[in-house]
Amino acid sequence: MRDAEFLTQAELIVRVSRLSAERLTCWVDEGLVRAADDREKRFDATDIARLEFLCDLVDDFDLTTEALGVVCTLLDQVHTLRNQLLSLGKAVDAQPNDVREAIIDALTATLRGE
Repeated sequence: MRDAEFLTQAELIVRVSRLSAERLTCWVDEGLVRAADDREKRFDATDIARLEFLCDLVDDFDLTTEALGVVCTLLDQVHTLRNQLLSLGKAVDAQPNDVREAIIDALTATLRGE
């Protein structure tokens, strides 16, 4: 699937073998997944990955819709934190050497509890 490719609901159900129309409707209604193109109700590669993950959680671990909501919230927070950490790393990398070294020293001391 190319990055800019979108799938309709019917195409999505064919692509994600364990996904049914009922599951998709339930998870969209619960806010667990949103169509990348909400107006057209078309889904992209990120949506497919999330839906495959949700199917894994339900089929392999028997999670309820309520539990899926908790897991998705936590997963979204992890992704947000990861992106923020990557941005912070880029900002630190853009600093002069002495500033980077001072940041590393301060971080090391903080991690040691100093």
